[in-house]
Amino acid sequence: MTEREERDLRERFAALRLADGATAPVFQHTVAAARARPPRRGTVLTVAAAFALVALVVMLAVRSRHRPDIDLAGVRVHAPTDFLLQLPGAELLRTVPRLGGMTLDRRIL
Repeated sequence: MTEREERDLRERFAALRLADGATAPVFQHTVAAARARPPRRGTVLTVAAAFALVALVVMLAVRSRHRPDIDLAGVRVHAPTDFLLQLPGAELLRTVPRLGGMTLDRRIL
C-alpha cells in the first residue's frame, strides 16, 4: 500500500467517525432517560422467573437428601468395547515366572 492510499484511508475513516459521532445521542441524555423510565414488565417477569428457578433448585436439593444412598461397590458395568482391553497372554502378566522352570520358544517371540 502506498503512502497516498494509506493517507486516503485515514481521511475516509476520520470522515466516517465524524459522521457517526454527529448522529449519536449525548451519553448523559441517554442515562437520564433510562433513569426516568419505570421498570419494564419484562424486568419484573425476569426477576420472578429467577426467583422461581432458585426455589426449584432448593426444593430439588432438599428432596435429593432424602433418597437412600446407592452402594456402587457391587455394581459391575460391562462396556461393549471391554474386549479391546484384553491382551493376548494376559495370564503371564498376572503370575510371577519361575527361573529355570520355563524355556522360551523363539517362534512366539
